[in-house]
Amino acid sequence: MPARHPGEPTSPAPLSPAPLSPSASGGPAVRARPGGPGPVRYAPLVVLSAAAGLDAGGVAVLNSALPSIGARFGTSAQNLSWAVTGYALAFAGLLLCGGAMADRLRRRRVLAGGLVTLAAGAVLAFAAPVFWVVVVGRVLQGAGAAVTMPAATALLMSVYPDGPMRSRALGVFSSAQAGCYGAGLVLGGVITSAAGWRWVFALQALVAVGTVAAAVRWLPAGVPHRRGALDLPGAGALVAAITLVILGADVAARPGGGPLAAVTLLAAVAAGGLWWYRGRTRAGDAVLLDGDLLRTRGVRTAAVVAAAFYFCVTGSLFLLPLYLQQVRGMSPASSGLAVLPVSLAVAGAALLCGRLMKSRGPRPLLLTGLLLTAGGVLLWCAAGEDSPYAGPVLAGLVVTGIGQGLAFPAMTVTGLRNVPDRAHGTASAVTATALQIGSGIGPTVLAGTAQAVGGPGLGDLPLSGHHLAYAAAAGLLLLVGLPATARLTKR
Repeated sequence: MPARHPGEPTSPAPLSPAPLSPSASGGPAVRARPGGPGPVRYAPLVVLSAAAGLDAGGVAVLNSALPSIGARFGTSAQNLSWAVTGYALAFAGLLLCGGAMADRLRRRRVLAGGLVTLAAGAVLAFAAPVFWVVVVGRVLQGAGAAVTMPAATALLMSVYPDGPMRSRALGVFSSAQAGCYGAGLVLGGVITSAAGWRWVFALQALVAVGTVAAAVRWLPAGVPHRRGALDLPGAGALVAAITLVILGADVAARPGGGPLAAVTLLAAVAAGGLWWYRGRTRAGDAVLLDGDLLRTRGVRTAAVVAAAFYFCVTGSLFLLPLYLQQVRGMSPASSGLAVLPVSLAVAGAALLCGRLMKSRGPRPLLLTGLLLTAGGVLLWCAAGEDSPYAGPVLAGLVVTGIGQGLAFPAMTVTGLRNVPDRAHGTASAVTATALQIGSGIGPTVLAGTAQAVGGPGLGDLPLSGHHLAYAAAAGLLLLVGLPATARLTKR
């Protein structure tokens, strides 16, 4: 699944008390009152869930359209992966900046700005005359989502204070993302088959604009929660380091790209070193990420596991629609419906995981989730040209979906272990950034792996290439994720 998935952590903005928001008449600030009549109580939740769903659904809705986009522009599968990688690159690079904006500016304004940016990217992709304009549009959409998600999560915490209402709101907020992801899988195929892939982007633009209008009507404006200037050079260095890591992985996956990849990764190390140095020496200006947080075992473990996990999940789910359409000859609509069981399995397993977390703790659930996710992906290695859908493909979708549903919540809890309340938002952002790095690297590296089996060219990926890529994805997850998780304490 490209980029993001239901259940993943999304909030880089530290939690804060319910903000004071100016009254419509310009009088004194008043607190939002979620306990009022039905529309007043639930309308903000609907708006914020729609904003979050645009990210999850916007990623899924493109999955089934990707083969049609590749056929229209005659681009290789590895180049096509940049419709996913470009989004994840912008999301990962700017996520912490989005959290800083949500803390320093009025959150409704930040949310609206992110949604408008997302809509602009969709319009650009809709009108794209060449494939790389689609990629630019996707980068804009990723930047918009990086701004939207922190503001939406922070607004949710502000509008719904501690208590049962907040718990219910958080449940709806998370479920909306899972539901939008599943709906996106189906809608992407149906729209592509009925009207063409461009109208997938038109739908995203329309929903984003409608959400902006609803946000202005139903959400409080909010007030800034932090003062003081941001360390802009340090922020730029961190963004550059994250971006260069993803670019370096893409270059390394291409034939003859080794030397340039080495230079790119060295530049990433240099940028990361500059960020680390400024974070330790700046006493006045705020930094995007406190380096001391990375010394916490739970934060480090969650980041490492998230990167490997999303490398495997996003990369393999990028390839699966290509297999279903190019090898099996399915239509975009049929392939979208075929992938839907993974979303249903994620939602069901996530509910079970929530009940088990209190008694079992996150470590056994995370270990089980990693094993099932890798096992489900490995099942696709047994899928042939004429294998029945109810065989390895469906079994792999269900097994890996259950694994994801167990791993997502456990990964989130792991990333917050032994972290003070005031740093929960930033710790969550570390995990979210790591998973977006994995999401950005997975499709391009695995597509390059599959392409290498068939040799250079723009043709469809060979079946043996799919099998090799699935095995590589599962193998990396097991080799990196299991040892890191095993070092966690039981509680």
